[in-house]
This record gives sequence, C-alpha cells and structure tokens, in this order.
Amino acid sequence: MNRRVAAVALVALLLAGCAGVPRSITLSEAELQTQLARRFPMQRSLLDSIDLQLSDPRLRVDAAAGRLATELVLQASERRSGRSLQGRMALDYGLRFEPSDASIRLVQPRIESLELATDAALAPRRAELVQRLGGALAERLLDDLVLYRVPESRLQSLRAVGLQPAALRVTADGVEITFAPLASQTVKVTQP
Repeated sequence: MNRRVAAVALVALLLAGCAGVPRSITLSEAELQTQLARRFPMQRSLLDSIDLQLSDPRLRVDAAAGRLATELVLQASERRSGRSLQGRMALDYGLRFEPSDASIRLVQPRIESLELATDAALAPRRAELVQRLGGALAERLLDDLVLYRVPESRLQSLRAVGLQPAALRVTADGVEITFAPLASQTVKVTQP
C-alpha cells in the first residue's frame, strides 16, 4: 500500500511540475541577432586564391515567409595581387532543430542580393566570377550554421518533466520553440 501511495504522490508531483513548465518559449529578434553575431566574422578561402570574409550580420524576422533574413558585409580579396572587393549580401533561410546537440540551425539559405563595389584594377570578368562564386560559397558556409543551442540546464528541466523540443515556428515575435512529450522523436518546422 505504501508503494502505491508513493507512486500516486510522485505522479501528482510530476503533473504539478508540468503545470509550471512553459509549453513553448520564444526567442526574440534581438536574442536571435545576439546569437548570430557571435558566429561572425566568418572567413573562408575560395579556389586557394581568394579570401572571403562575412561580417556584421543584421537579422530580420520574416514571419509571413516563415523564414529569417540577414544582411551581411562581404569582403573578398585576391591573395596574389592584394586587390579586393567589398559589398553587402542579403539572404534568407529556414530553420531546423538538430536533436543531437539541441541546436537550431540555418537551412536552405538563398541569396536575395549581392552588391559588390569593384576595385578598378580588377578585370570585369574576374569581378563577375568572384561575385558568382562568392554568393555560392556564402550559401554553403551558412547552410547548417548553428544559430542557437538550447542550454543544457533547460534540456534537463524539460526531460525531468517528460518534455523535449518538438517544433519551431517563425512568428512576428521571433522563433517559437514548442515542447512535447518525450515519446515524440522528431522536431517539426511549421510554415505559415
């Protein structure tokens, strides 16, 4: 009889604990901006002759499209000649949740615009090549980039009451993470 009473008391405690745990959290645009800014500047080589740097990200929530958009400063410099191109790039992207490390990652980045101020000494064909390749490389660099990682303490709190992240949704307020019972193993990204 004592075991049954203890089990009922434990279930009651867990249910009471669930009432105090929010079923979702929303990461505001400002929080997302702070998280994204931590990942920059980002530098990569292109064809072993051009260095590409992305910096100064400016994030914007596009709730209507269910995506985020970001504007970045882009700088490309040719190693041999020292000539460089600078400009701005705008892109948008979706999000996905990666359960293995409890992260929210960028998916399907699409370049909306890429404007480069060319160095007068750089041949127009070379500038066009850098612009085309730079945009493609930027999309690759940003695909699967970690935007946010759910803190381990929050994950442990959720697990303690039988919950886990279950869905992501881009809203006018930011990115909403919804929690569901642990039995569910996939995280859905909902589109508007």
